[in-house]
Amino acid sequence: MRVMELWHEEALSMDPERLAGIYVELGETRAKAAIASATEELALEMERLKGLMRAGQAQAIPQAARRLRDIAEPLGLCSLGHVADDLEMTALADNPIAMAAILARLDRLANRSLKMVWDLQDMSG
Repeated sequence: MRVMELWHEEALSMDPERLAGIYVELGETRAKAAIASATEELALEMERLKGLMRAGQAQAIPQAARRLRDIAEPLGLCSLGHVADDLEMTALADNPIAMAAILARLDRLANRSLKMVWDLQDMSG
């Protein structure tokens, strides 16, 4: 038997123009506040999704996944939006093993995406 090591890192897909558009539309001060609020919502929704999964409330996961996608996409977090869609589809197909795997992937991407947004905000001043 051969032991295989799986690589859990994947490239993040981001559309920086969406994030820049928020700054153009709102101005720097309001954009920073809006982005901070959105990233907080994103983190809270991710925790909610994990709680739903732990509680076995699969019927609530599609809506929560859509909400996460709807928060991620305006920030330009394309990878996160796509994987949230994947989670919604597996939840609708009632596939708990795939849901658990995709939720773990979503959690990793969410952590890295949030860090990336925070780092970009720090660089902007």
